Amino acid sequence: MKRLVLLCAALAFCSCSRRLQPEEREDARRAELELQSVMDMASSKQIPPIEFELGSARLLPSSFSLLDKVASVLMAHSRLKLLVFGHTDDSGSAAFNERISLERASAVKLYLAKKGVAPDSVRVFGYGETKPLFTERTEKARALNRRVEFRITTRDWGTVY
Repeated sequence: MKRLVLLCAALAFCSCSRRLQPEEREDARRAELELQSVMDMASSKQIPPIEFELGSARLLPSSFSLLDKVASVLMAHSRLKLLVFGHTDDSGSAAFNERISLERASAVKLYLAKKGVAPDSVRVFGYGETKPLFTERTEKARALNRRVEFRITTRDWGTVY
């Protein structure tokens, strides 16, 4: 079975338009650091990255360790929210890539919900091939463009991202 490896990266903290209370700001800062630590572990290959079956949104069991750690961070900081962004490379049609990227982000959300994360605290987006990290058409560049990104936020869901 061929596997599609997705690079987990790009943790960013989004501040909200309302002024945060000091305890909210500290909680968000701690969650950001914890999640960054998890992503660093995946980047350095201490734990496997998020992987899916080729051409599918089915998570491979190798992804569970990383996602379990993400779930732990979210449950420890239950007032915060998580944005999950799915990305693909430029192989295949734009329509397929947009659909599969959203399905993969949704699969991550479903897994986190099964681990106890409140489903309404996670929002998913699929960008397909529209936001590549690299524009080269090498296999290495394409592999790096296939990824799932996470962002911690304190924003209300009514805000447009």
